[in-house]
Amino acid sequence: MSAWLATAMAGAHGGHAFAAEGDAVPVGTPGRAGIHPSIEPGDRVAADVFVDGKVVGKFDHQATADGIARSPVLVFPLPVGLKRVRLRGKATLEGKSRSFDTTWKVRDLGPILGPLYDQGRPWIERVRGVAAKAEFITVTPGDGGARKKPARAAFADLEKSLGVPLPLLVKVLGDWQIQLGDSGFQSAADMAKVTDMLLRDWDYQRTGPRGLDKILPRAVRARYDRSVSIYIEVGDGLGALAWDPAGVTPGELPNSWYGKGQSGAQPGPAGEGVWFWMHQEQLHKPVLLLDEEHRPRRTESVLNAVFQSFVFLAPSESEADDELVVDTANPRPNLLQLGFDTTGQPDLSLRSYDYQYGLY
Repeated sequence: MSAWLATAMAGAHGGHAFAAEGDAVPVGTPGRAGIHPSIEPGDRVAADVFVDGKVVGKFDHQATADGIARSPVLVFPLPVGLKRVRLRGKATLEGKSRSFDTTWKVRDLGPILGPLYDQGRPWIERVRGVAAKAEFITVTPGDGGARKKPARAAFADLEKSLGVPLPLLVKVLGDWQIQLGDSGFQSAADMAKVTDMLLRDWDYQRTGPRGLDKILPRAVRARYDRSVSIYIEVGDGLGALAWDPAGVTPGELPNSWYGKGQSGAQPGPAGEGVWFWMHQEQLHKPVLLLDEEHRPRRTESVLNAVFQSFVFLAPSESEADDELVVDTANPRPNLLQLGFDTTGQPDLSLRSYDYQYGLY
């Protein structure tokens, strides 16, 4: 989440850019959503958008490239307490035109995630505010690894090994034990370079049948050698959030779900590095966490995304077919992907917080 485009989107028609770094937008900014069609080149969709029975905008979009439209075709308000969102219009897909009129019931994550956006409070207090409202998130004081090595000493050793200072919020984590279900942030004493983690905890070998020298491209091996992991996700296999102090190589692919047809990475400010997500199933393709300008996202925004993603995918929640999940508290526009099934009926879904931490 890094240097975002300068101007916030107003509730207007297509082509507008998202706000500058989302977490810096003042709390109290009305919730908004941007519609991003995902249709084939040449296909077209036009629709009126209703919120609780009132028309809030319309759009007419013809795709010129594969993949999800990076710029929204419409941005509309998400008032607190909204109940339904409706799209009524026509889609021309593979030369066939069909009308549609679909309504979704709204489930709002804003009441849970709202504390995360309060810039008037220290970041850890905002996280504790989310934990107080969300199931399966616990935040307790204390360095869980202090018996191995106190946090201050552990961070000093890690920084010496990396050759650079750690992001300040990473050091804040040293005073807390934060669990999200079976996953969690590592204690200061357990944080390690990614390669060391893979060898020590994930049962890989440096050489041999499961050797990292065979599994990983040279550039990825170098990234893992110089990066530090701070969060471990336990789910369908193991995943980790990690920070590479060297940043990105200009033009390298982000390996993200939304990267089809998009340009490669661009360097961020000197010294900020780049955050990335890695998983056992795609160990050779770490996912770079980039902003709309393809530059590295900032630390606070990346760490916030861990909580946003967990709440969005919470095991206690089950999404119905006619349900649209939104976050009215987020000062950045919600990214709503618009697609169509084989019968030409629309599917509208929040893609801000899903797997690999979405696009924003």
